[in-house]
Amino acid sequence: MSPTLRQFVLTVVLAGLFGLMAGCVTVTEGGNPNEVNVDEAVATRVAAGMKYLQMGNPSEARRHFARALSLNDNSAQAHNAMALLYNYERDAKQEEHHYRKALAADRNYAPALNNYGTLLFSQGRYDEALEKFKRAANDPNYEGRASAFNNMGATYKALGEMDQAREAYIRSLRLNPGNSQLLLELARLYYQDDRARIGWDYYRDYERRVRPQSAEALWVGIRLAAALGKRDQQASYELALQNLYPGSREFRLWRAWRDGQEGAE
Repeated sequence: MSPTLRQFVLTVVLAGLFGLMAGCVTVTEGGNPNEVNVDEAVATRVAAGMKYLQMGNPSEARRHFARALSLNDNSAQAHNAMALLYNYERDAKQEEHHYRKALAADRNYAPALNNYGTLLFSQGRYDEALEKFKRAANDPNYEGRASAFNNMGATYKALGEMDQAREAYIRSLRLNPGNSQLLLELARLYYQDDRARIGWDYYRDYERRVRPQSAEALWVGIRLAAALGKRDQQASYELALQNLYPGSREFRLWRAWRDGQEGAE
């Protein structure tokens, strides 16, 4: 998958953690520490730090994450948060260190498994990444399972295992039917597997949801329509590609493909 794989997972984690703030205690620097539930205090610090991280304020995020770790240095949640800070700062060594610490604290902590997998994926360590994604996806209580299955699909694809990639994407789509990009990805994969009719169904579903279509999507649609003899739709997609994206890579690919088709006639 493109570099957006890691960005997508980071977004999921941030969104999920903001909900923690509503039900947690307010952390104060003074008072009797015995009166504060440590787990709640850690969760509150992590949620506050995540909010600062999303706002682009890593210094404040670090302060909250460091405080969370001072409360419980064996917190998988806090180490996962610190890893995301290092992801933001593009420090892969420290990012991996904190993912390892998170999983040492709780080897089944699904958010860290999923996020660590994205780091491994970005480094081309696909087999290691796949193992992490599988473990995250197999946790029925993990709210990010759709993301984990999506990431599994991307990793299988990178490994050239297209049947497994399709199955992982389908499972992700079942968990998150609103992910339109997966419809396009499945349409492309089925086209590449010479199963254009199935790919066409996914593509039409995508087309109903997304307007205007990107150059990438139109190029997929052109080839699917051509494979199924749907000349009117093919012509419509070709016209849109020419008018909307004349400078795109997909336009150049289409023109070379069209010239090849005409030469074969």
